[in-house]
Amino acid sequence: MAPGGRDPKTLVPGDVDTTKPQPVVQFSKIPEVAQAQFVKLATKVDSIDKASLAEATTGARLFYTDTPRFRSTDGRPVRLTYAVVTEGGTARSQPSNLAIIVPLPVALPPAGLSAAPKAEGVVLSWTAPDKSVTGDVAPIVVGYNIYRSAPGATVGDLATPTNTAPIKGTTYTDAPEYGEHEYRVAAVAAAGPPSLQSDYSAPVKVTFRDLVPPPTPASITPLIETKAVRLIWDPVEATDLAGYRLYRAEGVGHENNIREIGTVPLVAQPVTIPDYVDKGPDPGIAYKYAVTAVDKNGNESAKVWTGWVVVPKTP
Repeated sequence: MAPGGRDPKTLVPGDVDTTKPQPVVQFSKIPEVAQAQFVKLATKVDSIDKASLAEATTGARLFYTDTPRFRSTDGRPVRLTYAVVTEGGTARSQPSNLAIIVPLPVALPPAGLSAAPKAEGVVLSWTAPDKSVTGDVAPIVVGYNIYRSAPGATVGDLATPTNTAPIKGTTYTDAPEYGEHEYRVAAVAAAGPPSLQSDYSAPVKVTFRDLVPPPTPASITPLIETKAVRLIWDPVEATDLAGYRLYRAEGVGHENNIREIGTVPLVAQPVTIPDYVDKGPDPGIAYKYAVTAVDKNGNESAKVWTGWVVVPKTP
């Protein structure tokens, strides 16, 4: 029984839970069509003539799209059997192997796909479709497939999704290589095999770059010198480290009652060694200092601060 659906054994003609996918077990007592019987009962759907072969060919395979009835007149699922024959001027081949399917009301493509680069990856979100391609039956959606490609690239019908199993819900975080990417999403009606899904959504482009800051320096130590404060801190290990930024906060008050009144950067460009001398503090004023690590993409770590320090006035 489909989870949340009705037991197919209790169904009678005209009594179908059309909101849930019905298992193929409904057809277990109906024998598959033998090839000889198929030849007698089959109806020709269409033909692809020689002039149209190129349009119907992808790689080494031919493709054809049929638009059959998804339900019987009394609302029950139908089982369809397909075969292909080769026709010549005066003769035709025997049918190919028989392909048996139970059509499902596949959803229209998901709408509203968006892609936002975050530190953890590209965060995708979209709107669940509420209509099927038939328009008269609620869509069956068991999950979603995500497709990533280079911007402007063609994504064929046999493309491999980025995810390994259908995504539950309407969000997904992908972790691609840094660069420009294009995404599409499709609603899955049956995971397969064979799989069955909607057409692709409209594509969305995104540029994914390094958004992860380097580690924060472990500590920073102020050393009071004549009319200056020397700062030393623990170096950071990061392959893309560009250097360090330094900040100074000024305070008013005395001892344990100092109140911060503002913070300013001390350097216009990152310094590359864990040592810096602030030659501009006013004697008798309380200051505290911070250092951050910054990488080559401009990502900056959190600040680590000193305590309050005061450069003494010259006697």
